[in-house]
Amino acid sequence: MAKSHSLYPPKSRSLRDAAVTLGLVGAGATFGAFAGGTALAVSLFITEHDTSGFGFILGALFGTPLGAVTGPVVALSLLRRVPLGRVFFGLTSGTVVGGIVGWVTSTSPMQVVGGLGGAFIGCLVAAVMLRYHHQSEPVLRD
Repeated sequence: MAKSHSLYPPKSRSLRDAAVTLGLVGAGATFGAFAGGTALAVSLFITEHDTSGFGFILGALFGTPLGAVTGPVVALSLLRRVPLGRVFFGLTSGTVVGGIVGWVTSTSPMQVVGGLGGAFIGCLVAAVMLRYHHQSEPVLRD
């Protein structure tokens, strides 16, 4: 019988799954904070000409829990075969662009909802684009 070369013993697969999920939660929270902060800071700069930095802090506070939930769900469901660097760079970029577009194009009383909705839609559009782009890449074999 062949010996496994895994870092974890064969019976601790659930431990490995938990470690991967916790890592994805941490990365999702980090990149969600960056995406939310960037999107709100740029949006406030465009609409209100605000350069105080408050928008980045508030956006990061909203983006952290949303990224902690959305990141692992999308990475484990839609983007299982996509490299993690590409996953988080693509999702962060889509979230920032979607959040800015949602904030700038919505009416004044609904800007927060428009920004959050735009960020979520931008994240999902980026995930779908990454999935189909990664499927169309040829696999190189030796």
